[in-house]
Amino acid sequence: MYFIFLIQYDNINEKYKMKSMENNMKQQLNLSVPSAIECIIMTLISMVDTFAISYLGSTVIATVGAMVSIINFLNLILKSIQVSNNVTIARAIGRNDQEKLKITTGTAVFLGIVFQCTCILLTVSFSHFIPIVFKVDKICLTYLYIRLVGTIPSAISTILSGHLRTIGKSKKVMNVRILSLILNVILDYFAIRLDYGVSGVAWATVIIETVFMIRVIKLAKNTVRYKIEKESLKELLKLAKHGIFDRIFDRGGKLVLNIILSRLGTYEYATHIILNQIESFANDFCYGFGIGITANIGIKIGKNDKKEIKELKDIIDRITIIFATIIPIIIFIVSIVLLPILLKEKETLSIAYRLIPLVIIYSILMPIRYKYSSIIEGMKEFKYNAQISGITNIIKILLAYVLCEYIGISGVWLTFSVSYIIIIIALKIKVRNSNLAF
Repeated sequence: MYFIFLIQYDNINEKYKMKSMENNMKQQLNLSVPSAIECIIMTLISMVDTFAISYLGSTVIATVGAMVSIINFLNLILKSIQVSNNVTIARAIGRNDQEKLKITTGTAVFLGIVFQCTCILLTVSFSHFIPIVFKVDKICLTYLYIRLVGTIPSAISTILSGHLRTIGKSKKVMNVRILSLILNVILDYFAIRLDYGVSGVAWATVIIETVFMIRVIKLAKNTVRYKIEKESLKELLKLAKHGIFDRIFDRGGKLVLNIILSRLGTYEYATHIILNQIESFANDFCYGFGIGITANIGIKIGKNDKKEIKELKDIIDRITIIFATIIPIIIFIVSIVLLPILLKEKETLSIAYRLIPLVIIYSILMPIRYKYSSIIEGMKEFKYNAQISGITNIIKILLAYVLCEYIGISGVWLTFSVSYIIIIIALKIKVRNSNLAF
């Protein structure tokens, strides 16, 4: 009888473990998949704008592209505040501290607005230098000023959408993003057809950002208290400052690499842009998926349940292996199909085919890199992330410069993989040395 009882107990225990694992897997997918899809949709919205403006000529494309780079740089602070808020409220969810959850996000919204207003004033103050620095037409200022109007709605919606994803409303946010994409296509179409030009496309984006903000405010109703709380403000600023440095290093590194690439020649640079756009979808997907991982880790740490943390580790490992297998296959297929269509010259197509193996290697490393960086952020180790980002970007720039002298553009894509390997090793060591079950 005793042995029969043990066998039955083991069976029940095994079924319980499987059920628990399934629930944790479902929770992780519910957090991560909508976030990943939302990131891809945001990329598609930018591509729709570029496609619409392309009808106005290459001069306008260059002009608007320069201004978009400024807008994206302004959003660095917002993204850092958003991630800091996500991690903080995830811990509050784990502790079932609803008051902390509400007041932290409310404080983050006001913090985002203050930072964005400061950025607007600084941008407008130095705006007369922009056409000279970027060597573009003065129409760029028309586009820029209109887009700056939409940065306040963007600040509010960025913080609140991250809040909604963390509390389990990712699908609702994703659905609103899909509607925004559809609305963007319609408004851009009419802006060009009715000859509103650059200003029409800019206002279309502002309208979309405002509509999205109104919707997420309604979705976040009763879950946010719009009030500045001193302790929450200190906590957010402490985390956000490291996130800002991390993103500045990343964007700054990409800017320098683009300068290096632009000096290699027109064919090489054109090839790089196309391949970079193809892999950016995978990168954005992995980044979005990582947002969900960060939130879930924060929740588990808040609960202080080592068993759930261990189960989450196993789930994240499984997902990473799947993505590291599937993503390179998809990128290979997409590259083979799209490259002959997008690259007309034989020289650029030949360069692209030579680079595909390096792009594939890079895509294998993407899910692994975001796995560890997401875990680190979930642990609130933002400072460590920033330090690693700074060091690897310096290495990446120096290595890319040297390799480009010997093997051309292949050196840059090889550098991408080398820098990711360094990041993965450094982050993995940090995670293993933590007192968690990872």
